Amino acid sequence: MSTGYDAVEDQYIKPVKGRKTMFRMIRDVLNLKRDATVFTISVVIYAIGGVLYPLALGLAINSVKAGQIRPLLLYAGLFFLFYLIQFFSNIWINLSSVKVAQGVIKGMRDGAFKKLQSVPLDFYSNVKLGYLISRIANDAESISDFLTYQLPSVISGVTTIIIAAVIMFDLNTKLALYSLVVMPVLAVYTLAIQPRVRKNYLATRRALAAITGNLAETIAAIRTVKAFNAEAQTEGRFGNLNENNFKANMVATRLTSSYSSVIRFLEAVGIFLVIYEGSLSLLHGQISLGILVAFIAYVQQFFNPIVQLTQLYNMYQNSMVGASRIYGIIDSTPEKMKGEIDVASFSKSIKVNNVSVRYDGNVALKNVTVEIKKGECVAIVGRTGAGKTTLTNVILKFKFPNEGDVLLDLKELNEIETNAYRKLIVPVLQEPFLFNGTVFENVEYSKRGITKEEVQRLIDVYGMSEIFRNLPNGIDSPVGELGRNMSEGQRQAVSILRAFVRNPEIIIMDEATAQIDSRSEKAIITAMRSYAKNGTLILISHRFSLITLSDRIIVLEEGGVVQEGTLNELAKEEGTFRELYKRSVSSYVSGTGGF
Repeated sequence: MSTGYDAVEDQYIKPVKGRKTMFRMIRDVLNLKRDATVFTISVVIYAIGGVLYPLALGLAINSVKAGQIRPLLLYAGLFFLFYLIQFFSNIWINLSSVKVAQGVIKGMRDGAFKKLQSVPLDFYSNVKLGYLISRIANDAESISDFLTYQLPSVISGVTTIIIAAVIMFDLNTKLALYSLVVMPVLAVYTLAIQPRVRKNYLATRRALAAITGNLAETIAAIRTVKAFNAEAQTEGRFGNLNENNFKANMVATRLTSSYSSVIRFLEAVGIFLVIYEGSLSLLHGQISLGILVAFIAYVQQFFNPIVQLTQLYNMYQNSMVGASRIYGIIDSTPEKMKGEIDVASFSKSIKVNNVSVRYDGNVALKNVTVEIKKGECVAIVGRTGAGKTTLTNVILKFKFPNEGDVLLDLKELNEIETNAYRKLIVPVLQEPFLFNGTVFENVEYSKRGITKEEVQRLIDVYGMSEIFRNLPNGIDSPVGELGRNMSEGQRQAVSILRAFVRNPEIIIMDEATAQIDSRSEKAIITAMRSYAKNGTLILISHRFSLITLSDRIIVLEEGGVVQEGTLNELAKEEGTFRELYKRSVSSYVSGTGGF
């Protein structure tokens, strides 16, 4: 049973069992009909060509012993023909195996990425980003290696074993039985060791995922690491994870090596029995020398694929574990998107009706009822942890309440089609995410097909010209990775502009001006005041200057609504808001401008 983070991850990404994973991958391979057919036929032909070598060799030896030149030339010619068959079929194997492998991996990655777009936000709150990257990148590569390089050997090996067994029994049933007497021992040992092998390779995949997760986290936080001189600490943590990965791989390798050694020993026992019994039969004139030589070669051909398969067994288990982890993502439960009601606009209000929300048993909202009318500007304020962001997540349909419901024009939000609803509403967050590209490309992300002229017009209409005028190339300026080429104010301005181009009916600003300078804030407030003339605005803010835009203020405390009214009304009323208001005015005078 998984423990720690692995147990949490398993709750959101259900592991797929081994046999189901194998059959599912086979189905994915067979879906590539043409390439899978060419691949399978090429491998089978290659195996047939190889398995007929010993028979041609044995018959050639008998011809030499009998002094028959013509049959000798015939068998020598067949020997060369089998080589040519293997040569050309191997070319097709190399080409088709890569196409099959990459086709399967492409399908799995596409499926996993598509599902990651549709899972609820709770999924990302509990599953680590680096671990997801490891599943889609590292685990997929292990599958690709298996399908490209090991699967041909598996199919060829199985084909060789079957044909070699048939020929052995046809040549001499007694010797065939002697050579296969060790097979029951091999079967029992394989069944006994398989669960341990799978468990160990699951440990290696998780250890590698931990390394990837730690690496992604450390690189993302490199400024913090350097600022606190924490390089030694982060190196130590990475070193421990790397050591765990090394140990996990060594345990798995030792187990696989011992398995291969056992197979070699059983092969030696089988060959010993064939040589002993075959020599007695040769002395008694029951078989020819050529047949005995062919038979010994067939015993080796029978066991060689088994040895190869055991050596590939670690690759197989590694790839099956990797596949199960990717299929786990594909099978994750998506958020509810479809609804019976399609909406293009709203005309009355959004109402949060007696809503309660809990996270892991902790109450975030308790019996909250709030109504926001069309065209209204509402500020939601409260201390840290009061439930402000949770309330906006409920309105955005990012979080479903445990009790109560949300109504849009008296229609239940659960019954409204999610994509249509989110076209009406756009959030502007405290920490805006910018993609690596230009300002225009980040804005265009919100509305494909918009022109630069239209974007520039919106900048002028909403009074944001000064912010973008300072950029070296205007809206064609690169923002850098995560917007690092820009100031906080510029990043937030891009985020707000991205919201404006959607022309949404509702904008939710969640602490959008909390970390920007007063000059940028003034420009953004001007823009929001312009938007509020025709749109519906929900403000989550500690900044007194932004709250002045609101028609009404809702005060949250410990997950519940404790006050509601206009700025003037609440400033005079004893309670939470007045305390926050006084602190805000004091901070604003001192230059910080927040509660």
